[in-house]
Amino acid sequence: MSATILITGASSGIGRETASYYAQQGWTVYAVARSEDKLAALAAEHPEKIIPVSLDLTDYAAMQEWQASLPAALHFDVVLLNAGNCEYVEANDLDLDAFARTFAINFQAVVSSTKLLLPRLKAGNTLAIVSSMAHFFPFTRSEAYGASKAAVSYFVDSLRVDLSDSGIHICLIEPGFIDTPLTQKNDFQMPFLMPVAAAAKRIFDGIEAGKLRLRFPRRLAYLLKTLSVLPYGLRCKLAAKMKQS
Repeated sequence: MSATILITGASSGIGRETASYYAQQGWTVYAVARSEDKLAALAAEHPEKIIPVSLDLTDYAAMQEWQASLPAALHFDVVLLNAGNCEYVEANDLDLDAFARTFAINFQAVVSSTKLLLPRLKAGNTLAIVSSMAHFFPFTRSEAYGASKAAVSYFVDSLRVDLSDSGIHICLIEPGFIDTPLTQKNDFQMPFLMPVAAAAKRIFDGIEAGKLRLRFPRRLAYLLKTLSVLPYGLRCKLAAKMKQS
């Protein structure tokens, strides 16, 4: 029997590319996203390997209903919670709805998906959750996105502690700039931009290797970690200067 993975946010970007990569390796992939059309197109590329699941991850009742419809004996070898979005905000007029939408998909959906899917994992299986390097450094207009990803990373690290006796492996994935439809909307320079196919392979290889945390591109990780350990005042001044440039 082939291994089975569930991937959220599988209709585009990292999620779609990773779903495709796993299918090419012979895995059965439950591809979860809202867009039926995009999921159908993905499934058509990988007959009998991709199982499309059209779900709104912010609709907990719908998620409960779908989870309850699965065979009781079904367990996933890997659950990859990848779905997310980015909305930039203006500090002089904070858009509360943008914060609500961003946290609903980037954080609350991660928590609710974890709650519903943990029973589908057993010792030796992996729960992998995608956060971002964005929370390493204060970037302009990123109050909503960066805060949501900081919340995700802390959630994953704390969850790992509390599940340490379960045998379930927890993997935190913190990408930098990946060439996806989401980042293609950005109107600023993105250092060390990585092709999405390379990101998918990094995720596959990292999970297979049992990594606790994946950060890529590595050069961006090193740069942001260096910036994060600067004296706080200098760090703030540098961030403000970067905003003006």
